Amino acid sequence: MDEKTLDHLPESSIREKIIVSPELNVNGTKGYILALKLTAKQIMNLPRDEMREKILEATIFAQNELDVDIIQLGALTTSVTSGGKWLVNQKEYAGFITHGDSYTAAVTCQAAIKTLNLIQKRSLELDLAIVGAYGIIGEAISKILVPKFAHSILIGPRKEKLKELELKLKGSFEITTDLKTKGADIIITATSHPTALLQSEHLKENAIILDVSQPPNLSTNVCKKRQDICRIDGGYVDFPKECPIQIPGMSIGKNFACITEVIMQAMENECKNHVGSIDLKHLRKTEKWGEKYGFTLNKLTNFGQPINIIKS
Repeated sequence: MDEKTLDHLPESSIREKIIVSPELNVNGTKGYILALKLTAKQIMNLPRDEMREKILEATIFAQNELDVDIIQLGALTTSVTSGGKWLVNQKEYAGFITHGDSYTAAVTCQAAIKTLNLIQKRSLELDLAIVGAYGIIGEAISKILVPKFAHSILIGPRKEKLKELELKLKGSFEITTDLKTKGADIIITATSHPTALLQSEHLKENAIILDVSQPPNLSTNVCKKRQDICRIDGGYVDFPKECPIQIPGMSIGKNFACITEVIMQAMENECKNHVGSIDLKHLRKTEKWGEKYGFTLNKLTNFGQPINIIKS
């Protein structure tokens, strides 16, 4: 949410502490989108215990009042619950939890490959930077993409976590706590930073940025000033035409891959938790689910708008 979100929502969706959508139906699978009435900055600045209790309260509401069996944690609610692991251990909730990040990581990697095909470049000729490399999404993306690129720069604020990631990877790469993206041809952002992180001075000429972060790590202002760069929405997927769910700011038929993952898990009736680090076997399974149900990555977008031409 941002400060203006409430102005665009129907009064019927706004409760005392949370926002609740009308019941949604995707091919017979029913559910809701719930939101805390907090901005990203508020979520990151509130004491963690207080923030977790707010998330738990919303989860219990979904369970008791809406008869929900599976909860998907979106955006920063994943970060403040240790990737959902904290919420799984709360006895008040008897259902299942997923962060939805497995399919998000899968779709982001698909977007990277699709982008390279569009600009007719080979990954082994390019340098990659991953901002938020040891996070849940960043770690999975690093494992998949680092071996495919000439060199990778893996970025995060905690050196000890980068050292742990280093032991899990193959390929040519370096780790750094500095925002060392200037030399990268392709940048993937997957952070929990509450504001736009990348500025013009962090981007080389004709850089391509796959922005997975919510809130975005690259602002519309930088995109307007730097006509040479190309920002791509990371973690977006196309819904089949017959069952679109309209998300504010997105074109009809587009949705977050994380939301799509929990819908597919419900369709599969898979009664499991998917929290913490991503299991690459489960990631591959979500890709097969996507193929099965017609959730695919078609056109690339920037802030929900189709990208027709990518400059090489």
